Amino acid sequence: MSHDYPFEGLRVIDASQGIAGPSAGMMLARYGADVIKVEPQAGDWSRGITAGKDGMTAMALATNVGKRSIALDLKQREGSDLLHRLAKRADVFIENFRTGVMARLGFAYPQVCEYNPGVVYLSVTGFGQVGPMQSQPATDAILQAFAGMMTINKGRQDGLPHRLECWPIDVFSGQLAFQAVAMALYARRDSGRGRYIDASLLQGATALQSVRLIEHVMTGGAAMPGGSFPIATFRTADGLVNVSVLKDPLWPPFCRMIGRPEWADEPSMATGAGRRARGEEILRVAADAFATQPSEFWCAQMREAGILNERVNTYSDLFAHKQTEATGVFTWSEQSVAGRVPHPNIPGPQPFVADAPQSKVPRIGEHTRAILAELGVDAGDIRRLFDQATVFEPA
Repeated sequence: MSHDYPFEGLRVIDASQGIAGPSAGMMLARYGADVIKVEPQAGDWSRGITAGKDGMTAMALATNVGKRSIALDLKQREGSDLLHRLAKRADVFIENFRTGVMARLGFAYPQVCEYNPGVVYLSVTGFGQVGPMQSQPATDAILQAFAGMMTINKGRQDGLPHRLECWPIDVFSGQLAFQAVAMALYARRDSGRGRYIDASLLQGATALQSVRLIEHVMTGGAAMPGGSFPIATFRTADGLVNVSVLKDPLWPPFCRMIGRPEWADEPSMATGAGRRARGEEILRVAADAFATQPSEFWCAQMREAGILNERVNTYSDLFAHKQTEATGVFTWSEQSVAGRVPHPNIPGPQPFVADAPQSKVPRIGEHTRAILAELGVDAGDIRRLFDQATVFEPA
């Protein structure tokens, strides 16, 4: 164990797929754990979603960095036996199958705990382990619908609820799950006991929206009767800017900026609630004003007035921005098949180091031979397991 990599020496068996479970495993790898990704011959299903080829998709690259991969056919007895041997040595076991699947395969928590009582076992489901929806499959989009998130993201043009297209519930749920595993490992240092952790996307979806859920109850479901206004995006002569008149004292300079100084003296518009009542008019006038000048003109004026604002950047703008470069938000590394890709550096773990092992994403089954050798499987048996398609490696 080291200060920079406190989970060094721990072994994690990551049998999960998609985003939430693999994200939790990825975070354990970032803190030094040896994370072995167990996947079928076709790979974790994330290897077929989003841009990429040969299993090295954007989703797989984002959630499996720093891991090793072994590809097994769990329907074969010897494939199941190999996972049993891996689970017996595991400090952490991660799965995100539907309720009951791991029990049928022989790898539910009570079964693993019999021969590995110190294991921290993480189950990630969509809706939880009990209730009428316990076995229902779920995705980030499904949870955005179920948990009400889409209702606060309505499109102006069609008025329909829309999903946020960056998998926020999956990612956040994975972070919550990692946090729970980390605390369980900390507690295990003294007790020596493992723990079962029941995590769900439903939990992540509600935690992510706690402010809005509380507000909904406090207002009886009313649509934000008060609060800041305007907080909006406007088209300029050469792009888009987001503007946040966060506090009432910022309203007068905003009025002057858009050519309506008289509005600053109207008592009915002195508060966010009052301005919201005339929202369509305010947004229409502001939109006409912003369209007359380029983004930097407006950003400079708003910075001087203390009004929060920022250009609406593309991802290319973000990568090229001086602030992004100065703070080291990204490390770029060369990945097999995929080429050069960015890894976000976040608070806590050490920053990624380009082309270091911790910054590499495994291909499906890339480390199968090495992991089998670590389990004590001799060379002849390894050849036989490959010949009978019990295990797999990249072509």
